[in-house]
Amino acid sequence: MLARLLIEFFRDSRRPLVGFDLNPRDPMLAERFPKLVWPVDISHTRGQMELFDRLLADTISTKIVDLGYGPFDQFFAIMSEIGFVQEARRRSIEPIVLFIADSEATTARSYAELQRRLAATFVPVHNESVSLMLDKADFPPTRPEYGVVRMERLSPIVRGVVDRPNFSFSAYMAKQAGGPTEVHAWVGNMYAEFRDFELRMLLGRLSMSLSRAPEPRRKSSLAR
Repeated sequence: MLARLLIEFFRDSRRPLVGFDLNPRDPMLAERFPKLVWPVDISHTRGQMELFDRLLADTISTKIVDLGYGPFDQFFAIMSEIGFVQEARRRSIEPIVLFIADSEATTARSYAELQRRLAATFVPVHNESVSLMLDKADFPPTRPEYGVVRMERLSPIVRGVVDRPNFSFSAYMAKQAGGPTEVHAWVGNMYAEFRDFELRMLLGRLSMSLSRAPEPRRKSSLAR
């Protein structure tokens, strides 16, 4: 669901993007966006090379990798092994991990372990459909100002609508017949979350660049 929202959000913004679906047995994301999302099987070396080469080759497009129920551990193990984060930043690409958080202690430990292994930017996502409660202390973002991306809990009616095979968030948002609906409100709130996060990222980068900037030299004057 998160990957679907991100793809339509970036597409609506007319920004170049490409997605990768790492669920070879059930590539639902690739089936929804056949012209934007490519299914990749990283259980073998060829698939691994195909994915990570394409993630680094294009420095213009936003890339969205959907792990879903795919090879979670294997994907991050490869990232760490090949030094992907360092190489990506050398090419001015910022890897961002949007991590679905919940109230399980094992999830918090997994999050902490990933942060320890990878120098990527980590941002927790509180999906209320997964867990109503979330201890933010267990899922600190890489920088405090990045905060938490919140996904409101879906009602059964909304879930039934958005899970339809031919449903498009963008197309539904464009239809206002009968006035705004619960679906409009939910999608609108998610897009607002993404825009707010982008703004926080920009402000964070600006703050970092200013803190690293050398102080201007002061002209000295001698009293005569």
